[in-house]
Amino acid sequence: MAAIGYLIYIVCGLWGLFLSFQIVASVFGEGIAFISLIVAPALLAVAPLYALFSYGDWLPLAVVYGGTIVGGIFMTIGD
Repeated sequence: MAAIGYLIYIVCGLWGLFLSFQIVASVFGEGIAFISLIVAPALLAVAPLYALFSYGDWLPLAVVYGGTIVGGIFMTIGD
């Protein structure tokens, strides 16, 4: 079960990074979006919240935070 948790972390992390990159690119442009990849943890934390409050879009928030919670549950069960 722990392997499923790791897989969920990896898939949701990459998917969330892609969604967050798209949000930053649409707001600030692609140049700033590429620079924001250096500070990816801040990108993953702030961009989904921005999408929720500005556009009413739950998907980035569900992928980033929901994937973390579900992956953690599977890893806890697997140990």
